[in-house]
Amino acid sequence: MNFANPPTVPISRRSIVLLVLLLAVVWFANLEARKLIRPDEGRYAEVPREMVVTGDWVTPRQNGLKYFEKPILQYWTTAVAFEVFGIHHWTARLWPALTGFLGVLFTAFVGARFWGLRAGLMAGAVAGSSLLYVLIAHINTLDMGVAFFLCLGLFSLMLAQREPPASTTARNWMWLAWAALGLAVLTKGLIGAALPAASLIVYTLWSRDWALWKRMRMGSGLLIFFAVAAPWFIAVCIRNPEFFHFFFIHEHFKPRRRTVVFRADPAGRHAAVDAADD
Repeated sequence: MNFANPPTVPISRRSIVLLVLLLAVVWFANLEARKLIRPDEGRYAEVPREMVVTGDWVTPRQNGLKYFEKPILQYWTTAVAFEVFGIHHWTARLWPALTGFLGVLFTAFVGARFWGLRAGLMAGAVAGSSLLYVLIAHINTLDMGVAFFLCLGLFSLMLAQREPPASTTARNWMWLAWAALGLAVLTKGLIGAALPAASLIVYTLWSRDWALWKRMRMGSGLLIFFAVAAPWFIAVCIRNPEFFHFFFIHEHFKPRRRTVVFRADPAGRHAAVDAADD
């Protein structure tokens, strides 16, 4: 047998569909198997629960206090899961599990587009069997969501660059990349834009591929990015003037030791309250 060139076995579309369904069953079956872990899982379940109870989908709250540490996207998606399926452990973990699952599928898709079906399936298998990836996808934190959107942005950029620059396909992939970065910012803040920007700068300095920036459709891309990311930030700042300084300055640029939330007293003032070690 020639081990250098092993025989390939054709894989039918039905086999791929069955494989995806089997992965879905294994992936989502254990979301209710354990209680929420304190403090993170409880925190990221309580904020959307209070969103459902109060009907306020703009200002996040934890235990009745304004909670401005993170943006709104995962709170929204979890609140929708609570509204549709009820408040359970598995619905609290549904969004991280779903984004992790989609990440495995998109990794396989991109691998197949670049290097063939066999390589794509292997790439998906590696992602779907990596211990840390699987664990993060089954814990109710923001990490899996932001990781998925960052990968979606990177992979979409890669797919756009393999197409003719003026083609509709290249444009659509680049627009998806910009939208993904907007969703990353809406998931966990400025790192959703800072990490990709830093990576691109390092890449262009290393490779001297300055033409990449001309192919990124900066004008329309930035419009899409801000159309996705900006509306909630504007709305929450209008309702809560203290949000801008706390989120953009305190959370991103000032060293901190404790979590700070804000409570409104009857006179309408806001008091900073230390809640927990960060």
